[in-house]
Amino acid sequence: AQNLYITPGLIDIHFHGAMGKDTMDADLLSLQAMSQFCLEHGVTSFYPTTWSAEPQDIFAAIQTIKQNIGRTTGAQILGMHIEGPYLDLEYRGAQLPSLIREPDPDEYHRWFDSGIVKIITCAPEIPHGFEFVKAAVQHGVRISIGHTQASYEDVIKAADYGATQATHIFNGMLGLHHRKPGTVGGILAEKRIAAQIICDGVHLHPAVVDLVINAKTPDRCILITDSIRGTGLPDGEYDHKGQKFTVREGIARTPEGGLSGSTLTLDQAIRNALKFTGRPITEILPMATSVPAIEMGLHGHKGIIQKGSDADLVFFDKNFQIKQVFVKGDCLFQQK
Repeated sequence: AQNLYITPGLIDIHFHGAMGKDTMDADLLSLQAMSQFCLEHGVTSFYPTTWSAEPQDIFAAIQTIKQNIGRTTGAQILGMHIEGPYLDLEYRGAQLPSLIREPDPDEYHRWFDSGIVKIITCAPEIPHGFEFVKAAVQHGVRISIGHTQASYEDVIKAADYGATQATHIFNGMLGLHHRKPGTVGGILAEKRIAAQIICDGVHLHPAVVDLVINAKTPDRCILITDSIRGTGLPDGEYDHKGQKFTVREGIARTPEGGLSGSTLTLDQAIRNALKFTGRPITEILPMATSVPAIEMGLHGHKGIIQKGSDADLVFFDKNFQIKQVFVKGDCLFQQK
């Protein structure tokens, strides 16, 4: 590691897919391709993330990951992130309106019972939303507020019920108004809520990235990718069970022109955050390592270099380009 930075392995808690593969494919080959792609970008642990879908399709993805956890040979899968379908219809973003629904105890208790679902994005203000938040937290599942028009008061109430995160701040949520703080105002003000940030310069203007980090502090911000199956591939058209989007110049959009996830990688998010904020690497790096580890209950094992923790390590050069990646002490990727 001569002349290199050694950092904890990166952790991506919001990753749908890459290289033409997606969590909703519900097969081991897709998980393996995603795991390898993550590894090559310094991510040593990730949470495959779903889209809103029919109940049987979401459960098929859950079952596939449960059956294959530990079998991928790149980045480790630590659990699942369910994004939707319990979302606000108006703020659903790229998710299909026909698949948005109210929380169903028969459905979500199957998620909880799987033991593999670790974080769920939902809109707490929808009918039965707070009831769902309470049930999830009681089962040890993290709740992230997202795709929502929750009021400031709703955000505080969700935090009171145990919500700890907000999904891709500013995107898919009611914005900030100086007399009605709204969802964004609640997230910025509420210290119990950590803000997920897509730091690609598209989802948020660089100045807004800086603003959010200043308001929340790096200890309450999590860099995510929200990476979709078009990541790592040339521009083109993509379609999975009616979920259509186009990638042009690396930007994924729905047929209506709205953003549809990103093609960002977490190592690039770190480089972008350094550029956008002017902060030192010691303040940027935790947002992709120790902060997500703490938020997901992994502190002491992941996201930190210390005796007794997992030897998940990344060697970066002075420009923060990846040279080597280790998972639990084994060098699994080396830049040629």
